[in-house]
Amino acid sequence: MATGALAQEPDHSHGCAHGSCYPATGDLLVGREKNLKASSTCGMRRKEPYCIVSHLQDEKKCFECDSRRPYDPVYNTINHRIENVITTFKPHRKKSWWQSENLSNVFIHLDLEAEFHFTHLIMTFKTFRPAAMLIERSADFGRTWQIYRYFAHDCASAFPGVSQGPLRNINDVICETRYSDIEPSTEGEVIYRVLEPSIRIKDPYSPSIQQLKITNLRVNFTKLHTLGDNLLDPRAEIKEKYYYAMYELVVRGNCFCYGHASECAPIDGIKDDREGMVHGRCVCNHNTKGLNCEHCDDFHNDLPWRPAEGRNTNACKCICNGHSNSCHFDMAVFLSTGNISGGVCDDCQHNTMGRNCETCKPFYYKDPTRDIRDPRVCVACDCDPDGSENGGMCDSHTEPSLGMVGGQCRCKANVEGPRCDRCKSGFFGLSAENLQGCQCWCDNRGTVSGSSQCDPVSGDCFCKRLVTGRSCDKCLPEHWALSHDLNGCRGCECDIGGALDNCSIENGQCNCRSHMTGRQCTQVESGYFFMALDHFLYEAESAKMGQGCVLETREHQPSRPATWTGMGFARVPVGGTLEFHISDLPYSMEYDLLIRYEAQMPRDWEEVRITVIRPGPIPTSSPCGNTIPDDDRISVSLLAGAFVTPSQPVCLEQGVTYTLRFEFRRYQDGNYILNGAADAFVLVDSIAFMPRHSSMEMFNGGDPASNIRKQTYDRYRCHEGSKSVTRPLMSDTCAKLISSMSAIINNGALCNCDPQGSMSSVCDVRGGQCRCRPNVIGRRCDQCAPGTYGFGPSGCICSCSLEGSVTRLCDKFTGQCQCRPGAFGQRCDGCQAGHWGFPSCRPCQCNGHADHCDQRTGVCVNCRDNTGGDKCDCASGYYGNPVLGSGHCRPCPCPDGPNSGRHFAASCYQDNRNRQIICNCNQGYTARCDECAPGYYGNPSQPGGRCQPCQCNNNIDMSDMGACDRQTGECRKCLYNTEGPSCGICKSGYFGDASRRNCRCTCNFLGTERSQCTDRSDCVCQRATGQCQCLPNVVGLTCDHCAPNHWNLASGKGCESCGCDPHNSVTSSCNEFTGQCQCRDGFGGKTCTDCQENFWGDPRTQCRTWQDLAVRTRSLADRAHEIQTTGLTGAYEKAFRDLEEKLAKAQGIVNARNATVAAVTILMELIEDLAQIGETTDTLNRLEGDLTIVQDTNSEASKELSSLEREARELNLTSEQLHHQLDILKNSNFLAYDSIRSSYNKSRDAERRANESTITRPSTVSQSADTRRRTERLISSKKDDFNRKNAANKRSLVELNTRVQGLDMKKINEKVCGAPGDAPCGESPCGGAGCRDDEGNRHCGGLNCNGAVALADNALERAKHAEKELNKAVGEVQGLFIKVVAEAKTKAEEAKGKAQAALDKATATKNKVERSNNDLRDLIKQIKDFLTEEGADPDSIEAVANQVLELSIPASPLQIRHLADEIKDRVRSLSNVDAILAQTQDDVRKAEQLLLDAKRAHHAEGVKTAAETVKQALVDAKTAQTTAEKAIAKAKADIDMTETRLAQIESETSHSEQDLNDAVERLGSLGLEINALKTKRANNSMAAARAEETATMARDKANEAKQILDGQLTDKYNEVQQRVDTKAKVVQDAKKRAESLRDEAKELLKDAQNKLQKLALEKNYEENQRRLEGKARQLDGLEDKMRGILNDINKQIQIYNTCQ
Repeated sequence: MATGALAQEPDHSHGCAHGSCYPATGDLLVGREKNLKASSTCGMRRKEPYCIVSHLQDEKKCFECDSRRPYDPVYNTINHRIENVITTFKPHRKKSWWQSENLSNVFIHLDLEAEFHFTHLIMTFKTFRPAAMLIERSADFGRTWQIYRYFAHDCASAFPGVSQGPLRNINDVICETRYSDIEPSTEGEVIYRVLEPSIRIKDPYSPSIQQLKITNLRVNFTKLHTLGDNLLDPRAEIKEKYYYAMYELVVRGNCFCYGHASECAPIDGIKDDREGMVHGRCVCNHNTKGLNCEHCDDFHNDLPWRPAEGRNTNACKCICNGHSNSCHFDMAVFLSTGNISGGVCDDCQHNTMGRNCETCKPFYYKDPTRDIRDPRVCVACDCDPDGSENGGMCDSHTEPSLGMVGGQCRCKANVEGPRCDRCKSGFFGLSAENLQGCQCWCDNRGTVSGSSQCDPVSGDCFCKRLVTGRSCDKCLPEHWALSHDLNGCRGCECDIGGALDNCSIENGQCNCRSHMTGRQCTQVESGYFFMALDHFLYEAESAKMGQGCVLETREHQPSRPATWTGMGFARVPVGGTLEFHISDLPYSMEYDLLIRYEAQMPRDWEEVRITVIRPGPIPTSSPCGNTIPDDDRISVSLLAGAFVTPSQPVCLEQGVTYTLRFEFRRYQDGNYILNGAADAFVLVDSIAFMPRHSSMEMFNGGDPASNIRKQTYDRYRCHEGSKSVTRPLMSDTCAKLISSMSAIINNGALCNCDPQGSMSSVCDVRGGQCRCRPNVIGRRCDQCAPGTYGFGPSGCICSCSLEGSVTRLCDKFTGQCQCRPGAFGQRCDGCQAGHWGFPSCRPCQCNGHADHCDQRTGVCVNCRDNTGGDKCDCASGYYGNPVLGSGHCRPCPCPDGPNSGRHFAASCYQDNRNRQIICNCNQGYTARCDECAPGYYGNPSQPGGRCQPCQCNNNIDMSDMGACDRQTGECRKCLYNTEGPSCGICKSGYFGDASRRNCRCTCNFLGTERSQCTDRSDCVCQRATGQCQCLPNVVGLTCDHCAPNHWNLASGKGCESCGCDPHNSVTSSCNEFTGQCQCRDGFGGKTCTDCQENFWGDPRTQCRTWQDLAVRTRSLADRAHEIQTTGLTGAYEKAFRDLEEKLAKAQGIVNARNATVAAVTILMELIEDLAQIGETTDTLNRLEGDLTIVQDTNSEASKELSSLEREARELNLTSEQLHHQLDILKNSNFLAYDSIRSSYNKSRDAERRANESTITRPSTVSQSADTRRRTERLISSKKDDFNRKNAANKRSLVELNTRVQGLDMKKINEKVCGAPGDAPCGESPCGGAGCRDDEGNRHCGGLNCNGAVALADNALERAKHAEKELNKAVGEVQGLFIKVVAEAKTKAEEAKGKAQAALDKATATKNKVERSNNDLRDLIKQIKDFLTEEGADPDSIEAVANQVLELSIPASPLQIRHLADEIKDRVRSLSNVDAILAQTQDDVRKAEQLLLDAKRAHHAEGVKTAAETVKQALVDAKTAQTTAEKAIAKAKADIDMTETRLAQIESETSHSEQDLNDAVERLGSLGLEINALKTKRANNSMAAARAEETATMARDKANEAKQILDGQLTDKYNEVQQRVDTKAKVVQDAKKRAESLRDEAKELLKDAQNKLQKLALEKNYEENQRRLEGKARQLDGLEDKMRGILNDINKQIQIYNTCQ
């Protein structure tokens, strides 16, 4: 056993020097008796009795245990302490053992003093082996424990949840059963190997194999093996024979050294005086140390400690080059070197340092001539500490690639020399404090040539032109930015206007004016701006206007830039004046006056005088002190343009108020215009004061900068760009100069956007234009645009109606628009009171009964005098003529007027013939609305009386007067198999809900007693329950399936028993259709009484496969081999050998001739011993009997379990069958049958309404009856089809039952009810199979349950909702339906009339043709008789021939061609049918929308059967609609074809020359008829669209429409068709006769030709013949053309008639 565990150990031959090495294994218990403990040992407190099961037949079978004294083979053999299990190899090995008390839970505990490798464990028991036990280990001296393995006779019950294998991984924990049997009763072994031999392990000592490492071991015994008598007899002596007893315990292992030792030594305090003891302290190799060699030895820490692995020793080491005596391991260093070296030397000597003492300390360098291990390898540096870096440190070693030379000094920047002890050229003052060594503080940016050298004696620097200071590190005043420029510093360049003075030397920032920013003060702060030159602007419309001056506003066009400012202009005539008040100028200086205007006259204004009116004399000390009075009087001419600037400036001062007076004195040429100068005028826009640049110091300072600014300003003409309103883009040069001017004039930047009119406070930097809100103008956005009003945060508004207002401008204060005549309102967007139809307003048509009407539609509002409606006609419930004035709308006497309590009519009217009042009664009333209609009851003639629907649950004929009592409402003629006073219950023999018209019995004909059925589709059932009377062995409410364990419902005689073999079948049930039983594996046949295919044997016992026989054969062979190997006796082999020896002795004594007394005594003893054989035999027989009883009990229990299993499967199958049958019933055609029955009932209702609407047409009623009979036959045929489908569905259950076998009840519960069925009914929120609620009802499904039941409930609710919506739609459509039938009837009558008229025309034409033919025939006969007469002279013949030849067609070719062109035009006119179809497109869209609404109304998600029924109804409705449309189209096409054929006949008969005029007239009338046809086509198209729309809204009524249309229109069509065919035949005969007459005429001409030849008239005749033939060809050509045209007409008519 140990060999198997150690077979995978590495080879020890190479020793520890060549790789890993391990100590030899041994018994870890040897020498550790004190460390081995047991939780229970017998006799530790007193002597304790015990018995041995195998000694029960002996005379002495119980013994004593006393473990208080140590074991002695001679003096104390009854000691049974735990140390007895340690192997000693002594002769008394089997006489000493450890024994526990009578306890189930006992453990043995071993504590080791160090870590050990544990390989395997062997236990040899004296008694039964434990029924359950487990082995544990600890690798941390008992702090934590891990389980090695479980052992148990029954793992599932002893250790539930523990795997029973097989073992796949060394870390798996499993439960094993092979060492826990009750046999043998003694010397049974338990063997545990830590490493299973079946799992291949490369190295069992690998660090990854942690299972081998232990410090503690514990074996827990948890259950005893007993014979069962302790359960029946609680006496203590019974328990005395059950305990744990162990001969021997072996724990194999070795000391744990991680592969760094091949032997172990005793731990301190442990004696080395026991042979075979495995010690715990490793004798370490590979420079390791520790109890288990788990650390690197001192001075060997270059690599992290690792266990030895295979050929790799992983030995510890360290390198310090002889300069250190110790080192340690640093993981960070190890990782930084890529896991190569992690040793760090401690306390390096000889001025060395580093991990391996491989470098010299600071201020030392390595001597290149000495070895690194030389104690004098590091030499001190020789550097001046003041002039060298780092206080005199030199290069530590020589490294050419880094430019290092060992011992070389590193001088400071301004120091040189081998020892760094002198200053460089241009520097002075060597000192240790100076980081550069020697100083020279010159700034190279400010020194000449960029040199930082200074005078070596004084240290002075040489500065650039604009730089100053001892170190050349400062700029001169008014300069900044010390740099490497040629001059060193830069000028400030502060803006002349934006800055107050020069800049800061530190950062160059100029001192800016208010709200100016930027380094040079050339920018403005956010929200501020520089003014434009025309900033000081004054609008002319705001000035004081003189006589004749008026304001002229102008609307801004958003798409075009404005050419004016402000609201508009001041219109100034000749002699007019304007006065402007000036008071807000911020700066005193000279200004240029800018005048903006629009010249309206062809010539220039000759003189405009301008006067500056000052408040008083000008002080001489003021800025304008040099102004004289003449300077304030300016005269200017307004040239043809937009602005003018006088050459003379105006001097104005800050804070002074001025008045500028403009006098428009004289226009240039008064004679040039019609009325002279009196009518001349000019539009003045505004004036502005533009600062004159020449009067500002920044331009006239006299310095070069001022002169340059002035020259630049003039060169770029900066002054001109601001004069026009639409100004060009300003150049950057002008913008900069004007910005400086603005900053000086305003002392900074400006910003004053109006907070309400502007979008934000930020304005345009140049000019200050703010972003205005809609319809807001002005630079500050402070006023509304012309024609708008309501200045506010949203801007200004004015939305005058374009149709109703004269102009888009509104009043700036009130917002009132200027309205056109008839328009009204602030926006001129409506009509005045009593008018409507804006903008073409007209008076309301309210018959004088209302003052107002809707502005858009003209519908009257608040009608008076009992009137109402769009035009105040008589209101509902009143009649009369509202035009005659008040009091002419009188109450309807139906029977009393409105508000009387006895008014039951929607409206009434007065018959024009008999002046009687006709009431349109409400539903349920008739006559004068004083009687109840059929289906209603009550007494409306009495006060308070009314008519109510008879409460008959919709089970009566609402058109039958006697269906219910008209006084009491009692139902008398119940329909649909119902009865009772309210038709509320089903008749006897019928079952269902009478209120839903479903009283029926759905008995299965195959399973129902024949006496209960009149035919296959009519069987009776119990009225209360619906239960049908079933045939034998047939069950179910409808007798539709066999009883359990029966089949063959299709026989019609009841179901037959399955007859399944009870032993060979899974259940006693069989397939309901085939009778096939469900057989166990190996059995077959219909009743499982045969073996399955590929099986053999006796079906009454067992059927086996050939593969099974082969497996059993191999099993028996293996068993034989095992018996051959181990023997039969097994654990009793020793006892048998003892018995054989005793028998041999007894036989020897008996066979001896001379038997001594001693021999006889021995023989008697042997006989007594051998007597145990009989006792043992009896015991075995008794045990065999007990085992037989247990086996029988077990067999019965197995049968019961099998029976329970079969019952469970049967229940599962029954549940599946029920659910499947439920699905079949859901998917069956019962609902379709109900739908057909419901449709039949609706058809009867429709029949009544059809009778009312077509009472004079009995043929329609009879046709409807025929249709109903066909429907009933259809129902019967569908019923048989349904039965066949039902039988086919049941046959398909065979396959489904097979599939159901694999289903689980829990899954079914989860799918049906919404939760698995494994929880108790009380805890399951969704219930399940067999669950009931507190009231006893079945519990399945519920809130938040997603099963099929919950989904079905939801689907049922949706179906009910859909049913309500459908009923509502039916009610709404019912009225429209009657209208559609009436319209269809009217159209059919019209079609009949048109056909009759066409027939009459054809008859008249035929008569006319016949008369013409007769006349022609007579004429030809006369001519023929004349020519055949013998007395005819040539002159007479010639005269007759000339007269015949003179006959001509009444119409010329030009006229006929014109006629053909007219026909073509008529045909082309048919193209406007497309327009007609386009007009009907809206109706088609409405029909499609109604169809979509109907589909949404029919939508009931989840109810598959209802959806299919609705779908089928829609398909039927669509089919009926299509049939109706085809019938209508066919009737129209036939009528049109009839007219066309008649016209063609008339055209063809026009070959007769006498009837050509009639034909021409007929062609003319044909155009009129084509127009009439177009009109009829349009009407018919609209009628068809309306019919389609109505049919879409009433799908379930379409069948009735189909019946009516089929019946009526088909009869009409057949009648017309027959008449047309008859007339066509007659006309065809007439045509043939006309053709024969033409042939006779041709023959006559031939005869005439012969006679003319005889009379020598050949030449003239030939000429006449050519003329006649030419005419004939022309006529034939025209005839062909006319036929082609007529064919095209027919084709077009057919195309348009068949358009959908």
